[in-house]
This record gives sequence, C-alpha cells and structure tokens, in this order.
Amino acid sequence: MKSEDFLSGISRSLGRAGDAAPPLTPDAATHLFLSAERARDRAQRVADDAAARADELMAMLERTAAEASWRVFRAQSPQDAAEYIRQTARDIEARTMLRTTQPGLDDLDIERAMFGTGIALEVMALDDAPDTPSDMTDTPDAPSGMPDDAREGRRSELRQSVIHADIGITGVDYAIAETGSCVLLPRKGISRVISLLPPVHIAVVRSGQVLPSLDELFTLRRQDFLTGDIGSYMNLISGPSRSADIEYQIVTGVHGPGEVHMILLD
Repeated sequence: MKSEDFLSGISRSLGRAGDAAPPLTPDAATHLFLSAERARDRAQRVADDAAARADELMAMLERTAAEASWRVFRAQSPQDAAEYIRQTARDIEARTMLRTTQPGLDDLDIERAMFGTGIALEVMALDDAPDTPSDMTDTPDAPSGMPDDAREGRRSELRQSVIHADIGITGVDYAIAETGSCVLLPRKGISRVISLLPPVHIAVVRSGQVLPSLDELFTLRRQDFLTGDIGSYMNLISGPSRSADIEYQIVTGVHGPGEVHMILLD
C-alpha cells in the first residue's frame, strides 16, 4: 500500500476526507531524500502556500482544534487576545502566570492587560539550546553577568515558578490545520515546560503560521535539518493531556495541562 493511500484511509476514518487541498508533498517520505536545492524550493513553496491560504487554513484550524478539545477563541486584535487571556485567568482564579518571550506575545502587551488583577505574570526565558538532549535539561536562563552559584540559584527559582504556575502562555512556530495541533520548536526563550507543567496552557496562533498537514511541516523541518537549524526536539500539542494508563479509562490532565486554549489572531 502506498503511503498516500494509507494516510487517506486515516483521514476518511477521522471524517476529514476532502477538507484540504492535495498536499504539496504528495509522499510523506520523499522529503527525506531531497537534495538541498529541491528541499529549499519545496520549503519555499510550502511557505508561500501557507501565506496565500492563510484565511482558509485558519478557518479549518478553528474547527479541527475545537474537535480536539481546544477552547478556541478567534481574536480580532492583539488587545482582544490579551483581554481573553485576562478573563481566562480571572475565571479560573489564577494567582500566577508565565509566558515565553516570543515576539508575537510581546505584541499583545499582556502585562498591561493584567494590570490591577492581582495576578502575577512573569516573562520566562528558558535556555533551550539546540543540542539540549532531554526535558530534564530545560533550564531557565539567568543574566550572563551572574556568578555561577547565583545563576544556578536563579534557575532554581524559575523552575519552581514553572511548577507552581497556574497558566502557561506560549506562541507557536506552526499550527496544523488537519489535526488541530500546535508546534513548538526549541530555542532560547522557548521551552516546552511552560506548555506542559501548568494546568492551563494558552497558545497564540497568528495568521500565516498554519500549515495544511504534517507533510508540509516535515518538509520545512527537512530544510531546517539541511541548514543546521533542526534543534533537539519538536513538540506537537493536539489538545489537553489524555491518558488511558489506568484500566484503559481516558483521563485528562494527568501528564500535562487538562485545559488548553487556542487564540487565533488574524
């Protein structure tokens, strides 16, 4: 059986047949064997397609994310998105919040929105270098001028902040319209722990970040590999944490956030 036939069967079983245009990468495995020139050309085509179909893909993501149990909010402006975050924090009676340092979040000015609520919001930069081997080495960044013992003390404080935070807020690198997933890639200022440890995760997706399917994502990651920018991991989030480890009963929030919000910002 060809890989595209196998994937089409899965899509039909999920009730998603015919939702998306044919992928720019018809065989999910072909990207592994592309030359650098062809990989670069195909990655550019994927990026151009995502930009041209931004509205269509955002609308599709809105539906599939809701089906995957995200709480989806379509924001009309950065201020609208920040107000939604403020209201969410008040609804769950949050006391502490953390956010990453992605530029998309800086534009929201969440600090201003949270002013006067009594809820602590901390901007957390986590030093996730591309060669970091595992979750256990996701370590908070500290000012470079600090002595080693002071740096380690500050990192310990920030680790505790992540553990005890009520809400973690991140941007995304990509979102996948077909599966309702968000994708985070490691780099300085971004760590998966902010999306994994707090019981509530809020992800902000901006127009142009949405890809049709995983095929396009893997095409872009192949290009990252060829340019030496692949990183050490890729985090895909497809709704709240679910587990059936105990008596095969689905339980949410056991190994990660039990409540996830996706803000779609045009």
